[in-house]
Amino acid sequence: MKTLGLILETILEEICTGKKVFTPEAGTQEAMEKFQQIAKAISFADSEELVEQCQFGIEDFSERLTFSKVMVTGGVTEKGQEFLRKRFASRQQKVG
Repeated sequence: MKTLGLILETILEEICTGKKVFTPEAGTQEAMEKFQQIAKAISFADSEELVEQCQFGIEDFSERLTFSKVMVTGGVTEKGQEFLRKRFASRQQKVG
């Protein structure tokens, strides 16, 4: 299982390359559960102002909130770009 930081890094990189819509890979319960990590990472990025303008689709209003789709209508902010630069720099230091 990936950490929140790795998921967040991957998502921000995907947004930088133009991806705007995130959905589960399949219609299965397992895919939906896996997608929740992605949706929560995007929600965190939104709350930390790493991305601009997110819209969240909700599957149902049962015991726990279940996201079915996330659309990033803005892009990665300067703060988000800085997050990626720091992650890349720390990775380079570990390698070098």
